[in-house]
Amino acid sequence: MKKISLYLVLVAMMILSACSNQTGNAASDNANTDFPTKPIEIIVPYDAGGGTDMAARALASKVSEYLPNKQAVVVVNKPGGGATVGNTQVLNAKPDGYTLLMTSTGALSIQPNYGKATYSHDSFAPIMRVLSNPQAIIVKADAPWKTYDEWLAYMKKNPGVFTYGTAGTGLTGHIAMEALSMDEKIKAKHVPFDGAGPALTALLGGHVQGVVVQAQNPRALVESGEVRPLINIGSNKEEGFDGFPWASENASVDVYHGLLAPKDTPKEVLDILHDAFKKALEDPAVIDLINKGGANPAYAGPEDFQKEITGSYEKSRKVLKEVGLIK
Repeated sequence: MKKISLYLVLVAMMILSACSNQTGNAASDNANTDFPTKPIEIIVPYDAGGGTDMAARALASKVSEYLPNKQAVVVVNKPGGGATVGNTQVLNAKPDGYTLLMTSTGALSIQPNYGKATYSHDSFAPIMRVLSNPQAIIVKADAPWKTYDEWLAYMKKNPGVFTYGTAGTGLTGHIAMEALSMDEKIKAKHVPFDGAGPALTALLGGHVQGVVVQAQNPRALVESGEVRPLINIGSNKEEGFDGFPWASENASVDVYHGLLAPKDTPKEVLDILHDAFKKALEDPAVIDLINKGGANPAYAGPEDFQKEITGSYEKSRKVLKEVGLIK
């Protein structure tokens, strides 16, 4: 009898222990679903008004509706240091999901290659890609080359003669053209400007023969017939660029804009953020705001987004070494 009683006591203790663990787990799960309990900040490492800022503000305008507790989401611009200032702030932020980063190719896949950033391409926890804009070679409507093939034939016969403008040395437009030049075995003369706008102005003024910019930048000029795309140096379609050839996979360079968090942010929090922001990106009101900004939503999940970040980093490194900007 004593043995039986002891056995029953042990069984009862095991049942109570299991119940206690289940209760604890349930409490933990409930604690996770409490996120967020205060406003969330999205740090944009650029001045207000650019493509990254536009995407962040479009999402912030609606994402509260899809977050638990309907918490507010605010956008804070932290420009400086080629976008490294804002990126570094999020790098060092508490990994609790309340400080996020909306950044782009230049800040995350290019800047780390110069060895001056305190982070690398894999120093953050990706949430999702929001936009992906291809690059394009743009020439004036009265340029002598009507097709990409005509331009390419000219380039092969006249190495180093064609002048093209970009938003700056070592940035995405420059890298896109150098990647294409490596792929096609051609040479061109780079003329850097302080942004895509000045580069396009120089093109219209006849100071350069072409520009390489994000395809969304000259959309109005393409629609008005003042300029003409020769080739899409990217992997995504862009409105107004249908019918133009695409570069090979080796040469394609896209500009991504995406949402990330500090590296050690708990998965449960990342999942909540991902689901809410994905729903916001699919919201017609957000799509309309992004379209009015001259872009199109281009969602990619965390794993695919990280693959793109890393692939862009590696391609940029190869090109930057080729042109002598890094060793």
